[in-house]
Amino acid sequence: MSLQLVAGVVGFCAYLPLIVGILKNTAKQSFAAFFLWALLDAIATVTTFLQHGNYWLPFSNVVGSCIITALLVVKKQVSWSWIESMTAILVVICLGIWYTAGEEAGIIASTLAVVTASVPQMAETFKAPQNTPVIAYVIFLTANILSFIAGRSWTIEERFYPGCSILLCTVIVVLASRKGNSLT
Repeated sequence: MSLQLVAGVVGFCAYLPLIVGILKNTAKQSFAAFFLWALLDAIATVTTFLQHGNYWLPFSNVVGSCIITALLVVKKQVSWSWIESMTAILVVICLGIWYTAGEEAGIIASTLAVVTASVPQMAETFKAPQNTPVIAYVIFLTANILSFIAGRSWTIEERFYPGCSILLCTVIVVLASRKGNSLT
């Protein structure tokens, strides 16, 4: 099994504590972030796959984000504010760049849009760190590090997505770790 595939499997496993937390009503996540992540990770997966790059992590994130988005709808944890609106506008701009500039630019634009789409989750985690299971984001961070290491070369299609994801997960882990939030 390749390290890229392992990173994808580990990445998917990070969704399990979120799924359990949402089902038990102990975790509250940003609907907008997961909805946008699902769409953007699908673009990152397709464009990276077409460039013969490191696509397993974004693929696992598509599956996981779709599950979380659906659960948030079922649990009625759906909200949309000005932060989500501004983030969505920035995401649309990134998608326009991808559409007009091609696949490599698509990897860059969709990855930057994923980071931008993280703003609502970062804001939610900043406001209420106890609602974000730290362990889930530590596992995401681990998957991103594995995927980054698994890159076969120092190219956009191999390392850009996991590199950016390392940064965003680190921010969420730090924010969620405040106020004595445990690893659960």
